[in-house]
Amino acid sequence: MPLGTIALLLAASFSLGALPLTGWAVRVFSRRDLRGLGTGNVGVSAAFIHGGKLAGIAAVLAEIARGIVPVLAGRFWFPDAPAIAIALLIPLVAGRYAIARGGGVTNAVWGLLVFSPPVAVSSGIWGLLVWGLAQRWWGEGDRARLFASRCGCLCTPIWVWVWRQSVSEFLAAAGLAVLLAAINFSQGDDMALSKSDQLFSLDDSLDAAICGDKAAKLSQLKRAGFNVPAGFILSSKEEGSSATDYVTDVTDGTKKEEGRRKKEEGRRKKEEGRRKKEEGRGEKINTEHLSIPDALIQNIKAQIPDRIIVRSSAAGEDGDLSSAAGQYQTIGPVSTQAELLDAINRCRQSYWTSEAVAYRRQRHLPDTQMAVLIQPYIDSQFAGVMFSRNPLDGGSQVIIEALPGGAESVVGGQCTPVHLEIDFSKSESLEKKLTELKSNSIIAQSLLAELVKQAQAIEAFFHGIPQDIEWSWDGKEVWIVQSRPITNLQPFWTRTIAAEVIPGAIRPLTWSINRPLTCGVWGEIFQVVLGDRAIGLNFNETATLLGSHAYFNATLLGEIFRMMGLPEQGLEFLLRGQKMGKPPLGKILPNLPGLWRLVQRERALNADFEVDRTSIFLPALQSLEKEVRCSATDLTELLERAEQIQEWLKPITYYNILGPIGLAIRKAIFRVSDEWLNNDSAPEIASVRALQQLAYKLWQAAFSQSEGTVSIANLAQTFAETPALQADFEKWLDIYGYLSEVGTDIAVPTWREQPEIYQKLLITMAQKAEINLVEKRKLDLTFGQKWRLDKCQERALVKNEISEIYARLLAHLRWTFLEIEACGLAMQVFQASGDIFYLEFGEIQQWIRSGASVSFQETISQRRDRLLADRDRPIPPVVYGNLLPNSQKRSIEPATSATNIIQGIPASIGRVEGFVKICRTASTDLGENAIAVVPYTDAGWAPLLLGATAIIAEVGGQLSHGAIIAREYKIPAVMNISEATTRLRDGQKVRVDGYLGTVELLE
Repeated sequence: MPLGTIALLLAASFSLGALPLTGWAVRVFSRRDLRGLGTGNVGVSAAFIHGGKLAGIAAVLAEIARGIVPVLAGRFWFPDAPAIAIALLIPLVAGRYAIARGGGVTNAVWGLLVFSPPVAVSSGIWGLLVWGLAQRWWGEGDRARLFASRCGCLCTPIWVWVWRQSVSEFLAAAGLAVLLAAINFSQGDDMALSKSDQLFSLDDSLDAAICGDKAAKLSQLKRAGFNVPAGFILSSKEEGSSATDYVTDVTDGTKKEEGRRKKEEGRRKKEEGRRKKEEGRGEKINTEHLSIPDALIQNIKAQIPDRIIVRSSAAGEDGDLSSAAGQYQTIGPVSTQAELLDAINRCRQSYWTSEAVAYRRQRHLPDTQMAVLIQPYIDSQFAGVMFSRNPLDGGSQVIIEALPGGAESVVGGQCTPVHLEIDFSKSESLEKKLTELKSNSIIAQSLLAELVKQAQAIEAFFHGIPQDIEWSWDGKEVWIVQSRPITNLQPFWTRTIAAEVIPGAIRPLTWSINRPLTCGVWGEIFQVVLGDRAIGLNFNETATLLGSHAYFNATLLGEIFRMMGLPEQGLEFLLRGQKMGKPPLGKILPNLPGLWRLVQRERALNADFEVDRTSIFLPALQSLEKEVRCSATDLTELLERAEQIQEWLKPITYYNILGPIGLAIRKAIFRVSDEWLNNDSAPEIASVRALQQLAYKLWQAAFSQSEGTVSIANLAQTFAETPALQADFEKWLDIYGYLSEVGTDIAVPTWREQPEIYQKLLITMAQKAEINLVEKRKLDLTFGQKWRLDKCQERALVKNEISEIYARLLAHLRWTFLEIEACGLAMQVFQASGDIFYLEFGEIQQWIRSGASVSFQETISQRRDRLLADRDRPIPPVVYGNLLPNSQKRSIEPATSATNIIQGIPASIGRVEGFVKICRTASTDLGENAIAVVPYTDAGWAPLLLGATAIIAEVGGQLSHGAIIAREYKIPAVMNISEATTRLRDGQKVRVDGYLGTVELLE
């Protein structure tokens, strides 16, 4: 093979690629230089965009010829070495990029088509398929197009191998593909850049960064079927900027030195202009930067022949964190083209008023761009504003304010509008609420009903985020002209997760210990996934107390979910408990490294826990048991013990959070049902089983001593007269006495501290010993099902071990604080048992370390009163902002319930009718054949729940403790009946359907 000929062909190909054929074509047909336009690329797409159709067609033909020539030359000179024909395209593309400033894709496509039509067609079809899939992931846009283009390039070597089966041709094609992909990544995108000069429509999927949040949200509503007027958006570059400023948003690579120089010059001019405006000297903007083609104005007027309204749509306006309400101008109605042009310019100029600039500075918003929204002017009979929730405290009221005429009268604040509040927290029908509402007669009831439905539908559409909505009614239809979040109702706080982790009303000491533990561990997990992107996120704000109840920060978690690539339904999961959809693959891919790091931690959890269990946790528990036997009296020693226990709690809290997450993921992956898992080692199951066996022994002993039915009195007498049974009961308390009603609340007494309650429970269980005994489960699983179960069972066992150690450490922490309290009672620092739990841990540290004489009585009294009030008040599942809404205690009565059926989450199948017993604590005397209504279910509730004919819980799901126990013992159960302990009453007859998840009120 003559190397000289090959070298000559390579040089010729490079030289051919270096010829600026496309640039010449554009100069001939449009007299424009592509190097100074758009991204500076001299390519076919740039020729069409900046040179026109004729210039584009000429460029296409020139580049087709350029791509074919090297391939034909290679096949002619080296017919026995076809790989050379492909290799000649590499210097051609390199010269095209390095000197002629083009991408070379057109050359390569047509060169490959001449070389092997099957290869070129297969690559093209593959690129189209990838484009279609990418559009499903990312939507229609430049990202999907660029991704498909790059995939089409990179897959070419594969099709060369499929069709040609030649190693040399494969290598040549691979080199060409890598070069094309690298050029594609480094070049700017003229097609994306051209959109900055387009007139967008509300029917399009709009980018808020280009068209503003107002237009983007209206576009979402309109495309979802809401009644939004048609509209057009005129996007705008920043004043003083050149095209190269905008390129930074659409290019993937670095620019030439000339581009950098122009960019810096544009920035300098922009800053000078802004300084002048802020000093009051630049009130009027240079019109050359705001020039709008006459054809564009004519086009808009042709689309909207009647009167027009021009509205601002700036980046950051009507956003999630800032509204910019009243900062920018709305002009209308306008009729002529001249008025429209003037209105657009005045609207844009309002972006630079001193008030608007000051607002952005105060809110730390960058100066970006002002898009203009142009819509038909609506001749309103009534218009106004409505809030989907009470804007003061996020309460369950739709607020409507309205006046005759346009909405500007209401938002302007110069007239007193009609003010209506429709409370949707109650179960009455909307028609009945509106009938009872004493409203101004100028607004028809049918219009009010439509507005309320629209407000609730729009809030639901935006994933449960409360909305501030402007509307107009033209006598026939309600038009939505604006919708934005109620910015003062942030952050959103949810009980969806917190009600399971830390249920019930919480005392200050518990919270001061649990909050840093919980927030710290969740922060560590999120940092593993997000890496450097977690910088700036305040994980200490993950949870808070509102009304003495724990809430998780749904706003922060929603932001984290979005950063992790989870779907938009993530916020609905947090706010409404709805199922989370599948994450889009395109958003998950960038997070794969972080997710893989988390997977590695999850996979290593069993081994890591075993190491820590033997080296940290077991020695710690042994030392604590010794200290319990020899009680300390020195406050400093007790404080140091409490601090040491909290250090041990940090790693076990990590395991206690990651363990259940890993188990849930494994169950989802391997499709393992809850019923398959053996939970016998779970503390709440093992303790009940052990007590049940002891109850059966007690029943046997009493039965052998009696001649007939065994009564409660017989059982009590037998227990009192049998030392062996008493010893067994003491042994049971020693093993399980660390458990309590709420495992995470150290203010709640443990079983060990109240033996008389569980002794009474033992006797009650003994009366039903024969009924309550549950046989060992027998599962008939296939080999495949057993293999899948094995992947989850080991983790379930480890999770139960983690739960036991976690609960034991918390119990020892409680007992340590009780010892501190005993010292404080002797010193008259405290007045009553339990006072210490109304202090924060920092206050206890300061008291002991200072050695000063202190009195906490006023503080404790105030906090106790607040806790008692919060314990009885209804606690909403979601709080908007940092204030609990004002709501009065309410109960469901037959007269006020539309259907008498309350929907919850089905937890354990079965259908039972019976009478309600409200159980606020696990020590409540349930009685016989009662339906237990509980605020939550934890390990400590297990003995009580066994005596119930059915279970109704305010919070919880199918994986909650109560649900597991109910399924284990075949007790019908319904979870997530909001405020059940206050809405239902003792003795009320209900029907519980654990399959449908309903509670029907029968009286």
